[in-house]
Amino acid sequence: MLVIGAGPAGSTAAQLLASWGHSVTLLHRATSQPPLAESLPSSIRKLLHFLGQLDRVDGARFHPNQGNAAHWAGAERVTRTADAGYHVSRDRFDAVLRDAAVAARVRIVDATVQRVEMGDPIRVTYAGGQGLATCRARYVLDCSGRTGIVARHGFRRADAGYRTLAIAAEWDCAGWPEDEHTRTAIESYRDGWAWSVPLSPIRRQCTVMIETGRSGHGSAKAFALSSTYTRELAKAQALGKRLAGATQVSAPWACDASVYDAVRTADEGVLLVGDAASFIEPLSSAGVKKALLSAWRAAVVANTCLTNNALASAATDLYTRRERQVYADCTRRARAFFQEAASAHDNPFWSVRAEGREADAGDETSEEVSDEEIARDASVREAFERLRAVEHVRLRPAEALRYEPVASIEGRQVVMRDALVVPGLSAPLQFTAGVNLPALARLATGRAEVPALLAAYHEQIGPVPVTALLTGLSLLVARHALVAEGSTP
Repeated sequence: MLVIGAGPAGSTAAQLLASWGHSVTLLHRATSQPPLAESLPSSIRKLLHFLGQLDRVDGARFHPNQGNAAHWAGAERVTRTADAGYHVSRDRFDAVLRDAAVAARVRIVDATVQRVEMGDPIRVTYAGGQGLATCRARYVLDCSGRTGIVARHGFRRADAGYRTLAIAAEWDCAGWPEDEHTRTAIESYRDGWAWSVPLSPIRRQCTVMIETGRSGHGSAKAFALSSTYTRELAKAQALGKRLAGATQVSAPWACDASVYDAVRTADEGVLLVGDAASFIEPLSSAGVKKALLSAWRAAVVANTCLTNNALASAATDLYTRRERQVYADCTRRARAFFQEAASAHDNPFWSVRAEGREADAGDETSEEVSDEEIARDASVREAFERLRAVEHVRLRPAEALRYEPVASIEGRQVVMRDALVVPGLSAPLQFTAGVNLPALARLATGRAEVPALLAAYHEQIGPVPVTALLTGLSLLVARHALVAEGSTP
């Protein structure tokens, strides 16, 4: 097994595969670019725990992330979190994850990949300390980020209609408001936006995001970086006030922050993972979390393909669908913020981002219905209130209800499990609110009353909050997969 790139995605995928008994080589060459700072939300703690990385990350004692202070579209918003996430410098964070990979017996080679030749096995030529060398692998994970060692050869597309350049520098900010020492600052202005990530109580990295195609701007080599950074930062008035009296302690540097995705994320023996597969708007602060989830899925899919070839096609199809869906979801969320800014700032910078290209979520099958979708569905809410309010309701499967096997992840493997073909939905459905819907529907075969159904699910499937089970039942009733009858007030 060969992994290219030791960022969050590469180190995590390599660590998992090695811990599952695979021999893994990780090719990595450190960049000379200054390290970027990132805000990792508190929700990432659960994921890090799942991946076995939480203790190491906590042990690195990164600066806590307890929310953000936003000046967006002319409005001020402060977000506070009870549990702290992390504000990290990517070089230190990535090193922590590489250490975890080494501890799992991953072999890390300091090298630059020169060529990847598809086949069985795949041949990878790289330049290391001993000159050029070639290795062979049954499976390759391209985790090389924006570089896209494999992804750039016919996989990637960047047709969002705009391009974004990030220009960053570090500051010593002794006078920064004390109640914001653990918060990210975000601000939109007429033709760009800025953010500031604290790395300590006094050190912050401040970044401006600009349109590279705007008049007077081009590549980093085509304009005076320092003067552009100063000019753009001055447009962010709230951020500028906080930087009054602060000292800029580094020269500014630039990096491409344009979004892209891939026409496909899997090929024979290859998966594109994390930023190699797609890059989302930095506004979401979800890039690292997305990379870690992508690495976990890629590790499971690669493990499945290497140990059970009969499921290789289903596993890679599942991986492709999930990568498309995540990119589409992130694109929609970012567009909502861009639309707010477009309504406040009359400028093409915002209008083109607010319109954007509708991300293709692909032909999704058996994906979990989100809590947000359920909350918006009036028929589900109505069914929920009915099931909760009446004393006796018997449920039975509708005649149109049927089951269909779909690919799912269980532990380290992709397996085939039943999903419901629900009337009104284009894709089979397995879960909502953490509830196994096919199992729940089967328990209703005998026209069971709701309390008996809930008890049977807890006994036979596992403990789930009663509200979640009622939500699952409500969805099935609202979508006419189950029929409710015989209610008595």
